[in-house]
Amino acid sequence: MYKGRFRRQLKQSTLCLFCILCIFICIKSAAANRTTRLDSLKTILSKAPAPDVAIKTLQELSNLYRQKPEEVGYLHQLLDISNRVDSVQVVYTTAAHLSRYYYDDNKSDSVVYWAKYIDSIGKSRKELSDGLFEAYSYVCLDHLWMENYELAMNEAIRLYNLACSKNNTYGQIRCGENLGHIYQAIRRDSDAIAVFQAALDKQEEEGEKLTFSIRLVSYQLESLLRINKLDSAEVLLTRYKDLLDRQDKVNKITGSIYPVDRYRWIMHSFYAELYLKRKEMEKAKKSIACATSYVGKETISNDYAVFAYLYIQARYNKETGNYAAALTYINELLKSWKTPDCLQLKADILSESGDAQSAILAYKDVISETSKINNEAFTRQINQLRTLYDLNDKEMQKKELEISQMNVNIKEHQLIISMSVSVILLLILYILYFSLRRTRRLKNELQKEKEALIESEKNLRVAKDKAEEASQAKTTFIANISHEVRTPLNAIVGFASLLSDPACTEDEKTEFSSIISNNTELLLNLVNDVLCLSQIEAGNLSFTIRTVELVDCCRNAMDTIRHRIVDGVSLTFTPETPSFLLNTDPLRLQQLLVNLLVNAAKFTEAGEINLSFHIDSKENKVDIIVTDTGCGIPQDKITQIFKRFEKVDEYKQGTGLGLSICQAIANALGGTIRVDSTYTQGARFIFTHPC
Repeated sequence: MYKGRFRRQLKQSTLCLFCILCIFICIKSAAANRTTRLDSLKTILSKAPAPDVAIKTLQELSNLYRQKPEEVGYLHQLLDISNRVDSVQVVYTTAAHLSRYYYDDNKSDSVVYWAKYIDSIGKSRKELSDGLFEAYSYVCLDHLWMENYELAMNEAIRLYNLACSKNNTYGQIRCGENLGHIYQAIRRDSDAIAVFQAALDKQEEEGEKLTFSIRLVSYQLESLLRINKLDSAEVLLTRYKDLLDRQDKVNKITGSIYPVDRYRWIMHSFYAELYLKRKEMEKAKKSIACATSYVGKETISNDYAVFAYLYIQARYNKETGNYAAALTYINELLKSWKTPDCLQLKADILSESGDAQSAILAYKDVISETSKINNEAFTRQINQLRTLYDLNDKEMQKKELEISQMNVNIKEHQLIISMSVSVILLLILYILYFSLRRTRRLKNELQKEKEALIESEKNLRVAKDKAEEASQAKTTFIANISHEVRTPLNAIVGFASLLSDPACTEDEKTEFSSIISNNTELLLNLVNDVLCLSQIEAGNLSFTIRTVELVDCCRNAMDTIRHRIVDGVSLTFTPETPSFLLNTDPLRLQQLLVNLLVNAAKFTEAGEINLSFHIDSKENKVDIIVTDTGCGIPQDKITQIFKRFEKVDEYKQGTGLGLSICQAIANALGGTIRVDSTYTQGARFIFTHPC
C-alpha cells in the first residue's frame, strides 16, 4: 500500500516538474520575442518614417510598454504626430490611453485633464467619440475608489444619458459597466448583475467583442458568488473559461498582448470560492493550486487578481484549520486592501484559532474602520449639501441681477421706440408735402410724355421683335436657374419683411437674419458660378502659377466649407505627407476643392467626408481625392455628371454648374478629374494634377 502511494506521489511530482519546466520555457521564449520586437520597432522609429508608419509603430510600442513609464513618452509622441496630420480618431484613442495610465497610477488630476482634453476637441468638431466615454469612465471609477459614491453615480448617469441621446452604443456599454461597479461597491449586487448583463447583451447585439465580454462576465461572477447564486455562477464560469480560451487563440494568431493569464488567475480563484461555499474542499484545493501557478507573473500593483487570490487563500486555510497560513495571507492582503470584509475575516481567523485577545483587537478594528467609512461618507454628503446651498444662493443673486438689468433694457428699448416713431412720423409728413408738389409738376409733364410714349411705342415694337429673338436664346439658361434663384430670393424677401414686424421677438429676428444670411450665400454662390462659367466660355479665366504648400490649400478649403457640414458627419483630412510643394494656381485649386467638398457636404447626411492626396513620383503627378459616405452617383450618370446643369438629385439645391467648372479648371491646370466608379459607399472624386 505504501509503495503504491509512493509511486503515485512520484508520478505527480514528475508531472508537476515537467509542467513548471514547460511554463518556464514558454515565458523565456515570449520574453525573447518581446525584446526582439521592441528593438525592431525602435529601429523603425529612429529612421523618421512617414506619419502613418510612425503612428502604427508608436501604437504598438505603447501597447508593449503598457502601464510602464515608457508608455507615457510614446503616447505623447503619438499625440503630437496625430495632431499634426489631423488624425483625430488616433488623438481620441491616445488621450483615452493616457487617462487610463494615470488612473492606474492613482493621479486623479491627470485623469480628469485628459478626459476634458478629449471633450474640448469633440465639442470644437461637433462630434462624440468613443474615447470620451472611455476617459470619463476612468474619472467615474476614480471617484468610486475614492469612495465618492455620489459623484461617481452622478458622472455615470450623466454619461449614460449622453450616450443614449446620441445613440452611442460604446458609451452605453461603458457607462453600464461603471454603474455595475458602483452597485457592487455599495453592496447592491443583484442590481450590479442586471446592469452588467444589460451591457453584455448590448455589446453582443452590435457584434461580440471578446475583451468586453471577458471583463463583464468577470464582474458578474464576483457579484453572483457574493450573494451565493452558486448554480448561476458555475454556468457563467464555464462561459468565462470558453471566452478566455478564444482570446488566447486570438493572441497567438494576431500577436495581441491581452492579459489572458490575469483573468485565468481570477477564474481559478472564483472556482475555489465556488467549491469552498459548497464545502467541496478537494476541488477547492485543486483550483487554488491552479491559481497559485500564476503568482509572481507581471500584473498591475493592487490588482483585483491579487486581491481575489489572497482572499480565497485566507478563507480556504481558515476552513481547513491552517490558521497560521490563513493569517499570513490575510495580513498580506491588508497591506493594500484594509476593508471591513478583510478585517472581519482576520478577526474570525484569530477567534477560531483560539487567540481571543488578538481577535478582540481585530473586531475593534472592524468596528473602527466601519465607523470611519460611515463618518467620512456623512461628512462628504454634508459638504456636498453645503456646496449645493452656496451654488443655489449665488444662482439666486445672479438671477436678481439679470432681472434688474432686463428692466433697465426694457426702459431703454421703450425710449428708443418712442423716438423712432416720432422721427418716422416727421419723415412721413415731409414726404407727403414734397409728393403733393411733385404731383402738380408731373401733371404738366405727363401730357408731353404721352406724345413721346406714342413715338416710343413704335420703337418698342421693333425692339420687341429683337428681344423675343434674344429671349429665345436664353430660355434654356433661365429655365435651369430660375428655381435656384427664386427659392433664396423668396426666403430673403419674406423674412426681411418680418424683421420690421414689431410682433416678432428678438430671438425670432435673430433666426430670420440667419436664414436671410444663408440664402444670400446660396444666391452669391449661384451668381459666382454663372460668372465663372461666362469667363470660361469667353476664354477670360486667368491663372497665376506659383509654388504653393498643398497641405495649406487643402486645410483652407476645409475651413471654408466646415460650417456646411451637418451634425453627425465628420470632416477629416489625411495627407500622405505633412508637407508637399506644388506648382499651381492656389486660388483656382482652392476653388476646385471647395466645389468638390460643397458637393460632398450637400449629399452626405451621416458618416464622413475625407480629403486626402496621394503622390505618384513615378508618373510625376499627385492625386487629390474627396471621398464621402453620401447617396453616391448612379452608374448611368457617371459619364454625364460633368455636363452643365446635370444633377444627381433634382430636389437638391444647386444649378449643376459646380462640377462643370471643376472640370474646366482641371483642364486649364493640365490635369484631369474623374469619378471613382469602384467606390460604392458614397462618391469619390479624384483630381490628378501634374507635379
